[in-house]
Amino acid sequence: MPKLNKKILFASIATLIAFGIGISISQSVMVQKKYEEVLYLDGTFHPDKKYVEITFSDKTQKTTKVVLEVLGMEKSFQRTLEGSSFTITVPFDKEPEFGWKVVPITLVVTHPDYGNVGVKTDIHDKGKSSKIIFTQL
Repeated sequence: MPKLNKKILFASIATLIAFGIGISISQSVMVQKKYEEVLYLDGTFHPDKKYVEITFSDKTQKTTKVVLEVLGMEKSFQRTLEGSSFTITVPFDKEPEFGWKVVPITLVVTHPDYGNVGVKTDIHDKGKSSKIIFTQL
């Protein structure tokens, strides 16, 4: 294959890869914006009470089921809840040795208009907040 053809082929492949990455990032931003105005998840650690308070709400009031899991715990914590909002507490003596990032809260939300939506956030100390990440499943 002549040198010019190899350069054209390489440029074409690089363009396709860049275009694919751009579409992926664009779709991710669109998913984030679509759900951040509708779904809310928070996990606040209350050291005086030795628990994490987990709150979920759906402004459309259409969520039918939520599968909640707190990852990274010594004993797995998973609950299936019905309805479009809840607040529950999960016992925690103290912040984990490696911080709250190693114990994320994840949800699979079942919604008649959106299908299944993945929601993830990190536990945080009282008075602070964590980013919420959404994924269309």
